[in-house]
Amino acid sequence: MGVGQILSRIENVLPKLTQSEQKVARFVLSAPEEVVFMSVQEMANRSLSSSASVVRFCRSMGLKGFPELKVAISADLAKDQKSGYYDLNKNENTADLVDKILSNAVQSLRDTVGLLDLEMIEKVAHTLYNAPAVFAYGVGASALVAEDIAQKWLRLGKNAYALSDLHVLTMSMANAPKGSVFIGISYSAATKEVLQMMKFAKKTGLVTISFTGFGKSELSELSDFSLFTSLAPEAKVRSAATGSKHSQFFIIDVLYYVCASIDIEASLDKIQKTRDAINSLKRTEAAD
Repeated sequence: MGVGQILSRIENVLPKLTQSEQKVARFVLSAPEEVVFMSVQEMANRSLSSSASVVRFCRSMGLKGFPELKVAISADLAKDQKSGYYDLNKNENTADLVDKILSNAVQSLRDTVGLLDLEMIEKVAHTLYNAPAVFAYGVGASALVAEDIAQKWLRLGKNAYALSDLHVLTMSMANAPKGSVFIGISYSAATKEVLQMMKFAKKTGLVTISFTGFGKSELSELSDFSLFTSLAPEAKVRSAATGSKHSQFFIIDVLYYVCASIDIEASLDKIQKTRDAINSLKRTEAAD
């Protein structure tokens, strides 16, 4: 997993940490410049925690240990000031709104890139490449991500589905061939319908992939593979979950290109066939 944007990651995942880990997190956020020169024991003493809590905190952040945390903090401090996340205020002018939305999108993508586990991306891409069928499911804004998955892998010649009716989805998954994949999408990792279908997919023998905001959850623990996007801080206005959508679509694009590159000649051939089919359909519609 990448170590970029670690301070933003800590800030956003703070509410999900244990009390002892939160002590460590708050100290890191309050004095990152000091942390890079500390030992584990010094860190434990200054944060009023324990060495074990410091190590657990590092692992909760997706890091191997305290040395990697210091490297990540050093990298963050060497960068320009982050763009940051901003909420909307009453009677704001359009120019300010454009700047804020752009800043939120850029920060979300930066944080997500910092979370990327390239080995996991490659494993998931090969799993999707070998799958006879792919089922993607999400609710609300996550349903748009599921549809994007289905459309992209249809272009690669896969039997890919983004079914919103749980009964139809259940029937389809029950008869899916061995090696088929279920992708459960929930930014909060707490959508009950997604969790329900993840459990059914496991019971049915499908390969399971969770796609959530960063952090441990029942959904990610259940799945064979876990994909994470950054967690943005809570905001009063979340118009169509814009920040999470940008990050989720970005991860899907990365997976799509990695999957397509496994056999680029075959992928390009299949993509061209779908393009030709759509163009033919448009010509027929125009003639009518």
